[in-house]
Amino acid sequence: MRQRSDPKYDKSIAFVGNPSVGKSAFFTRVTGVGVVVSNYPGTTVELTHGTIKADGKKIDVVDLPGIYSLGAATEDEKVSKRYLLHESPDVIVNVLDATRLERNLYLTLQILELDIPVVVALNQMDAAKEMGIEIDVEGLSRMLGVPVVPTIATKGSGLDEVMNLAIDAHTLSSDRIKVRYDNHILHATEQLGQEFPGVSNGVRIRALEHDADFVHMCCRPHDADMLLQSASLLAIDIEQVHGMHISDTLSRDLYGEAGQIVDGVTSYVESRSTLKHKIDNLLTSEYVGIVGLVCALLLTFMLVFKVGGFLEGGIVMLFETYLVQPARVIMSGSNPILENIVIYSLLGVEAGFAIAIPYIGLFYIMLSIFEDSGYLTRAAFLLDRMTHKVGLHGRAVIPLVLGFGCSVPAIMATRTLNTRRERRIASALISLIPCSARTVIILGLVGTFVGYWAAVSIYVLELLVILVTGWILGRGLSGERTGLIMEMSPLRRPDVTATMKKTWLRIREFIYVAFPLLIAGSALLGILDAVGVLDVFQTAVGPFFTGLLGLPAFAATALVFGILRKEMALEILAVLAGTASFAMVLTPLQMYVFAVVTTIYIPCVATIAILNHELGTRDTVAISVFTVVLALTIGTVINHTALLIM
Repeated sequence: MRQRSDPKYDKSIAFVGNPSVGKSAFFTRVTGVGVVVSNYPGTTVELTHGTIKADGKKIDVVDLPGIYSLGAATEDEKVSKRYLLHESPDVIVNVLDATRLERNLYLTLQILELDIPVVVALNQMDAAKEMGIEIDVEGLSRMLGVPVVPTIATKGSGLDEVMNLAIDAHTLSSDRIKVRYDNHILHATEQLGQEFPGVSNGVRIRALEHDADFVHMCCRPHDADMLLQSASLLAIDIEQVHGMHISDTLSRDLYGEAGQIVDGVTSYVESRSTLKHKIDNLLTSEYVGIVGLVCALLLTFMLVFKVGGFLEGGIVMLFETYLVQPARVIMSGSNPILENIVIYSLLGVEAGFAIAIPYIGLFYIMLSIFEDSGYLTRAAFLLDRMTHKVGLHGRAVIPLVLGFGCSVPAIMATRTLNTRRERRIASALISLIPCSARTVIILGLVGTFVGYWAAVSIYVLELLVILVTGWILGRGLSGERTGLIMEMSPLRRPDVTATMKKTWLRIREFIYVAFPLLIAGSALLGILDAVGVLDVFQTAVGPFFTGLLGLPAFAATALVFGILRKEMALEILAVLAGTASFAMVLTPLQMYVFAVVTTIYIPCVATIAILNHELGTRDTVAISVFTVVLALTIGTVINHTALLIM
């Protein structure tokens, strides 16, 4: 009998599947927006928990990271395996991609060796039909020995049936498939079964593969050690007979079994070339695809710039008219410290709503559309050649593109890269990529008050900096170079509901985390201003900032707060300037230099923390110092070059 990981729930259901199978869309449809994202203990891998209620029961639903196997090649695989074995969910919902059934079944066959009830959701059935793939769902269910339900997660089709089956599942199916391993493997597992009669066949298989982590989570310490020792001796004999590592033998048998299943349940009809296929071919073509990608990025930034600027102006006017100015009148003549705390806090709230929400929200909507439509992987494919010039392979494009949203998950995504050298290069470049918070600064300051093309020029400058940095690192760091192996997500129409829910989850993190920091930081600024500390600090750094960068002294304080969260640099700048209408207090050149320096210098504390976790203190310090020196150097050059020209 398994012990439930959290006693406050009546049941737990884990969503497991390969990347890009629609698992997260399924999860979002089922749980809505009331979810909690947290790191698995001792790791930086995120798990998303949601709660549903059915038949008076409170059910914990967890979305595990997308994985290809229950091995230990990546941190995501380690965490998923540990969760399934240690946390013991009551049911696994295994989401499969109907268009790539054979590859997906590799993981399914491993899951079916666990002592956990399983319901299979055969997703993306609409895409399979378009490709001329027909699957006998009932036949697949009979062969696997578990319920199989055809689904289309983006449309909500079949999801209720899957969840009803998962909620009602109580016992293991006695008819579930047994993988027909090689005779030498079968003989070894039978021998281990005689020596360790209480150990399941799945654990014996993992012991032969010498997956010590798996075995120790399933057996008592002494039994695990004895089992691994016996299995190791048997594995050596099998490897000598086959002339290959036993992991390769097991993988061959699993793929062989998956292939036979697919042959038995799949038929193909001739599919005609559709408009979607023609669009897909254009999007991935060498020349048209690149032009399309550039246009998509320019359109994104223009949309964010236009709509975000319009919303910002309206929000600033409302705050100033109905909140800030009346507060100034009411607090006039009161205690200076109290007055500053109230006014600065209100300015902080105004900056958060007026500057961050419009730009971050719109940017995340566009990013979600690119993800859900499958265009993000096509962008990665198109930029593969460019990544090779900086010493990376095409798979690195995914974390690099994710960096435009947030540096933290982007750096975490570098774990999929094969070597430490590639992870170091990718992490350094991600630290320079304009994330959504930096986009707030570029568009909210330069785009709004200087001009659209001035804002675009900052992105061009950033791209040049990233390419030069990558080129230097690619030739300066030794190590193995690898080629591109990347899965292309199906091209599909994004679901509006799923896109908005995903956007809200991302904005919610900003509201819950950044807003308290912003208000507290603004109140602290008010106190420091009232007692004269800001004047002392700004007087000390004023000559440096004014002489080299041409910025007012109070900009230094804003840059310090920008280390907490990048968008806070602009928000605190608005607080210190006393207005979000920056054209009243800064020249176009000052706004441009401030935006350039802020988007390049030291990453935010969250990025620094994840860099330290992934690469260690030495690399983190090196990246941080490098970005500070680079930002100040470029800012100084821009300022003095512009002054000479003017």
